[in-house]
Amino acid sequence: MKTIIISGRLTADPDYKEVGEKSNHIAKFTVANNDLDKENAEFYDVVCWERLADFSKEHLRKGNKIIILGSFNNEVYKDKDDKTRIHFSIVANKIEFAD
Repeated sequence: MKTIIISGRLTADPDYKEVGEKSNHIAKFTVANNDLDKENAEFYDVVCWERLADFSKEHLRKGNKIIILGSFNNEVYKDKDDKTRIHFSIVANKIEFAD
């Protein structure tokens, strides 16, 4: 398992949905981190399921500084200009407020 801990600020309120036949809860949001390079932020897409999705819906808002513990995936692809890009996403297992 690939584990990551990252801190950053939410760029928008979480997008919360119920999906599938069993109405699984899911929340998606983006976190911006610029701890290492104050000029250029890095953006991470985060997904949460079930109870953590419910927590995100109720408590997380744009601008909140949070710490995320989770697993990560990266997808390498070519953009429209044929440049190699990497899409990095995190499946959250735990979220804590950092403020």
